[in-house]
Amino acid sequence: MTRPDPLPLPPALASLLLASEDVTFVLNADGEFEYLNGAAAALLHLEVHEALGRPLEREFPHLLSGHWYTESRHVRATGRPGAYDAFSPAVGGWVRVSLTPHGDSLAAHLRDVSSIKRKETLQQITADLVTADSVPAVLSATLTGAAPVTAATGGAALQLTPGGDALTHVDLNRPDGPVRVPAGDLPEPIPLGGDHPAAEAVRSGQAVFAPGGPHGRVAALPLSVDGRPWGALLLTFGAARPFLPAERQFLLTLSQQCAQALTQLEARRHLQEQAENLATLNRVGQTLAAELDLRKLVQGVTDAGVTLTGAQFGAFFYNLTDRDPDGYRLHVLSGAPREAFANFPMPRMTGVFGPTFAGRGVVRAGDITRDGRYGQLGGMPPGHLPVRSYLAVPVTSRSGDVLGALLFGHPDPDVFTDRSEQLAAGLAAQTASALDNARLYQQLQDSHALLETRVEARTRELAEQTVALEAFARFTEAAGTSTDVRTLARQALTVFRSFFAQCSAAYYERSGDHWYAQVWTEDIAPHVVQSITAGVPADAPAFLEAARTHAPVFVDGWEAGEQRVAATDDYGTVALYPMLVAGEVVGLLAVGLLDTREWTEQDRAVVRAAGRSMNLSLERAEVASQLQTQRDALHARTQALEAFAELTRDLTLEADPHALIRRAQEIILSLLPDGYALYWEREGDRLLVRTQVGQVGNDALQRQLDAGLPYPTTLTVRRPFESGQPLYQDEYDRGHDGLQGSVEHISTTASLPVQVDGTVQGVIVVGLFGQRRWNDTDRALLDTVTRSLSLALEGAQKARTLQERTQELERSNAELERFAFAASHDLQEPLRTITSFTELIDRRYGPQLDPQGQRYLGIVTQGARRMKGLIDDLLVFSRLNAVREPLQPLNLSGPLQDALAQLQAAVDGAGAQVTWDALPDVMGIGGELTQLLQNLIGNAVKFRRPDAAPRVHLSATRRGEWWEVRVQDNGIGFEAQYAERVFQLFQRLHLRDQYDGTGMGLAIVRKITEHHGGRIWAESTPGQGSAFTFTLPALPA
Repeated sequence: MTRPDPLPLPPALASLLLASEDVTFVLNADGEFEYLNGAAAALLHLEVHEALGRPLEREFPHLLSGHWYTESRHVRATGRPGAYDAFSPAVGGWVRVSLTPHGDSLAAHLRDVSSIKRKETLQQITADLVTADSVPAVLSATLTGAAPVTAATGGAALQLTPGGDALTHVDLNRPDGPVRVPAGDLPEPIPLGGDHPAAEAVRSGQAVFAPGGPHGRVAALPLSVDGRPWGALLLTFGAARPFLPAERQFLLTLSQQCAQALTQLEARRHLQEQAENLATLNRVGQTLAAELDLRKLVQGVTDAGVTLTGAQFGAFFYNLTDRDPDGYRLHVLSGAPREAFANFPMPRMTGVFGPTFAGRGVVRAGDITRDGRYGQLGGMPPGHLPVRSYLAVPVTSRSGDVLGALLFGHPDPDVFTDRSEQLAAGLAAQTASALDNARLYQQLQDSHALLETRVEARTRELAEQTVALEAFARFTEAAGTSTDVRTLARQALTVFRSFFAQCSAAYYERSGDHWYAQVWTEDIAPHVVQSITAGVPADAPAFLEAARTHAPVFVDGWEAGEQRVAATDDYGTVALYPMLVAGEVVGLLAVGLLDTREWTEQDRAVVRAAGRSMNLSLERAEVASQLQTQRDALHARTQALEAFAELTRDLTLEADPHALIRRAQEIILSLLPDGYALYWEREGDRLLVRTQVGQVGNDALQRQLDAGLPYPTTLTVRRPFESGQPLYQDEYDRGHDGLQGSVEHISTTASLPVQVDGTVQGVIVVGLFGQRRWNDTDRALLDTVTRSLSLALEGAQKARTLQERTQELERSNAELERFAFAASHDLQEPLRTITSFTELIDRRYGPQLDPQGQRYLGIVTQGARRMKGLIDDLLVFSRLNAVREPLQPLNLSGPLQDALAQLQAAVDGAGAQVTWDALPDVMGIGGELTQLLQNLIGNAVKFRRPDAAPRVHLSATRRGEWWEVRVQDNGIGFEAQYAERVFQLFQRLHLRDQYDGTGMGLAIVRKITEHHGGRIWAESTPGQGSAFTFTLPALPA
C-alpha cells in the first residue's frame, strides 16, 4: 500500500504540533492516518512515517473506548465538532478528546486531564467525608469516588479482625441503597500472613500496586486509625495498569483522607461513648446518693452496668455465705426477664465463679465457652441465656467483705474491653459503698434510740474533752512561739494532766550517766520528786530503750524495781517520749498513769501528739539558734574584716610593729566586754610586756607585769608561744602563771600567738573580768584579727626593708650620677691637653718620625678620640638622670629629621636608605627622642652587612594609650640570647677593631625610653637584621 504524503503544514505549525505533548492526528474518509504528531506516534509505539496510511480502528482498537465510535461517527454525520472525556488505559489516565470534521477528514486532539479529574474527585470525596457519619459511609464515599476516576472495575473495604490475624470484608450497605462498587471475588477472611496484596499492605503499612498476578490487577491501600493498623482499601482493574507515579500519589492521598476520616469518626465515637458513660455514671451516682432501698439501688446499678459495658444482660448476686458458705442468691436481673433464671440453681464456687465470689479479682473472657475453667461441672444448663462474652466483678466492702458480684454477658464473643472492665470495677466499688451506706443507714436507724440515751453522757464527756483541748491548744500556741525547752515541757505536762484523770508527768535531761528531772507536775509526791531529781540511771530499761531506739516507749504493768526508778510503785503504766534534735536525744518526756495498767491506743495517741509537737518546737528552736549563731558569726566576720581593713590602712601610715600591735589590741577590746590586752615578747627566759591596752584592775598585778614574768612558768603565754596555736580558757586557771592572789578578779582569757613569716614573734593575752564562754564566733573574730595583724606586720617589715633598699639605691644612684658628671667634666681638661699636643707633634714632628713612631702617634690620637666619645656618652647618660624635663606634645617626624641631619655624613657614606611611615603625635622631649633615633639609626648604618646597602625603616602602631615605634634594619643581626645584654652599659658584641663605639648607645636609648615611661625590646636574627621596638605615650584624649 502506498503511504500518503503527510498533509502540508506551515513549518512553524508543524514544529509546534510535533513538539506538543498533546496527541494530535487527522484521519481521512477511510479512517486512515493522513497526519499525526510525535505524541500520537508514541502512543501507537510507531514512528510518524510508519503510522501514516494505517487505519486507526482496525489496527489499534485497544486504544479506543466506546465513546470514540459513537462520537466520531456523530461528528462526521453532522459536520459539527464534538468532544468527550474518557479513561484511556494506554495513557494511564483520563483524556479529553476533541473531534473536528473538515471535508472527508476528521481531526482529533487528545489532552491528558487526569490531574484535573483527580483534583475534582478529591474535592468531592473530601466534601462527602465531612458528612459521613459511620464507618460504612466513610468507606463507601471513598470507594464510590475513587472507582470512576481510576476506572476501577471493583472495590472493597477490608478490616482487621478483633484478633488481628485476618482481614474481613466490610459490609458497605447503607440505608439509601447498596454501594455500586462490586467487591470482586475475595477470600473470606484474608489471612494476614498470606500473600494477598491487601494483607501485604496492612503488614508493611505501604501501598501495594499489583499490575497482575494470581490476585488480579489490584491496588491495596493500607488504613491506620490513631497510628494502629485498621485495614485496607482494595481496587480491582480489568485492563492492564502501569500505575504511573501521579496515579499512585492520588491513591495514597485518597487512602490518607479515608484514614483521617476514620480517625475523626473514632474520636467522635469515643467522645459520644464517654458522654453517654458520664451521663450513666451521673445517674448512677445520683441513685447511689439518694436511694436507700436495697433492691432499687442494686437494680439501678445493674442496669447502668449493662449500658456501660455494652452487655446484653447483667445480674447482681447477693452473698448468702453467712447462712450458706457456698451459696449466692440472685438479687436483680437486667436485660432479661427474671423468670429466665427461676428454675436454675444458684452459682457455686466453681472455677468460673470462684475467683469472683471469693473477692480475688475480675474475671473476663472473650468466649467463656472456650475458657479452660468452663464446663468442669457440666457447663450452662439447657435454656440458659446464651453467654459467650463474660465479665464478672466482685463487690467488696471497705472492710474487705465480699457483698456480692456483678455479672455481665453477651451472646457475641470479644464484646468486653479493658474499658468495660474498668467501668465495671468502678461501678462495683460504688455499689459496695452504696451497700455499706444502706447498711449503715439501717444500723443508724436501729441505734438512734440508743444514741439518744447517751447524749447526756456524751455531753459531759465533751465538756471534759473541751478542757483538755484548751490545754492542748495552749500548748500548741506555746510550741509555735516559745523556744525555751522547760517552758515547753511545762505546757506539755499540763496537756497530760488535762487528758488523763490520774496522771503525773516529768521532763528529764541527761547529765553523765543519769537522767535528771528538770520539770514535773505539782501532784508528784515529795519523796518521788526527790527520787527523780536525784537521777535515774541511764541504763534503766525503759530509759535506755527510748534513748537507743529514738522512739516512744509504752510500758504496761509498770514495776518500779524492775525499771530501776525508785519511789514510783504507785504507777500502773509509764510512757517515755524521746526529744530529738539533729538526730541526738536531748531529753525525755515521761508520763505515768495511776488508774490503769495498760495503755489504750487513744492514750498512746495523746502522748505521741504532745511529744511530737514539743519535739518539733525544739527542732525549730535549734534551727533558730543556728540561724542566730550564723548571724552572729557573719557579724563577727564583718567586724573582723573591718578590723583587717583598719590594720591594712595603718600599714600604709605606720610601719612601727608595736604601733600596729597596739592598734590590733584596741580593735580586739572594742569587740569584747570589759577587760585588757597585753602583748608579750620573749627575751631569754623572761617575758616582757611590750604594749598594753586597758587596765588590769590590780596594782600589784600591774607591778608584776611591768617587771616581767619567767618564761618557763607563765603557761598562759608559754603554751601558745611554743605551739603556735591560740589558747582559750573559758575559766582562767589562776594557778597557771604563778600569780595567785592578784588574778582572782580575772575570769576568762585568750592567748593569741602573733606570727611573722611563720615564726611566733609574741603573744597577745586578752583578759576579761566577767565570765564568758569563747564560742565559734569569738574564736573566728580573734583568729581573723590576729591573722590580719600577722599579715600587717609582715607587710610592715617588707615595707621597711623595701624603703631601706630604695633609699640605699637612690643614694647609690645619686653618687654614681655625681661621679659620672664630675668624672666626665674633670676628664675633659687632660683629654684636650692630650689632643692638642698630639696634633702639635703630628704637625711639627710627624714628617720626621719613622713608620713605627707614626703608628704610635696614630694609636694615641685614636685613643683620644674614643676617650672623647666615651666622655660625651657619659655626659649624656648622667644628664638623663639629673635633668627631668616635662613631656610635651610633639610629632615624631621632627626628632627623626634632626637625627638624620646629625647622621647625614654616615648615611651618605654607607649608601644607606632610611624610610618611614606616617609618624604619630606623642608626649615626649624632642632632644632626647632625637638622641634615641640617632643612636638606633646610627647602629643600623654601622652594623651593616658587607654585601648589602643598609636599609632602615620606621613604623608606628597604636596600642591603647601607647604608640609602639619599630626601627627595622637589614644589618648583621645578633643571636636572640643577647637581646637583653645589648642594652647594658659598656656591653659590646663585637671587637672594637671591627666596629667602633663606646658600648653605651643602647643603654642611653633604654634610659630615654624609661624616662618617657615606656619600654624597649629587641628582636634579631643573625645575617637578616634587627628590629628595635619602643613605646611612647600617646596624646591624652
